[in-house]
Amino acid sequence: MHDPDSTASLRALDPESRDAGYWERFTHRVMTGAGPELARRRARRRATISDVVLGWRNALVPTALMAAAVAGLLLLKEPSFAEPAPLALEELLVSGMEDEAMPSVLSEDLTTGDSPLSLEESF
Repeated sequence: MHDPDSTASLRALDPESRDAGYWERFTHRVMTGAGPELARRRARRRATISDVVLGWRNALVPTALMAAAVAGLLLLKEPSFAEPAPLALEELLVSGMEDEAMPSVLSEDLTTGDSPLSLEESF
């Protein structure tokens, strides 16, 4: 799977073919630039979960206290509106309707006295 033609073609893209020692200088430049960040990460690696949580306490505890105070004030505040009277299911279904809801089905048959919803069937 090693093609000599492609290797020769790709060698032209290698910066070291034009500048000897390029990769060593590149590695040194990158590692020098990343040194402070790598040192910071090594120091943070020693931190435990409890260290991280304790570090959050400066912002987390005052925020939680503020949220609890606001919630307490909202719970203690008197409601400025009157609660509506509870409605039965039937009232909810027909509320806002001008006409009678399904009058032929809900009323009894006046001639026989039977309800159209009765389960009895005569054969």
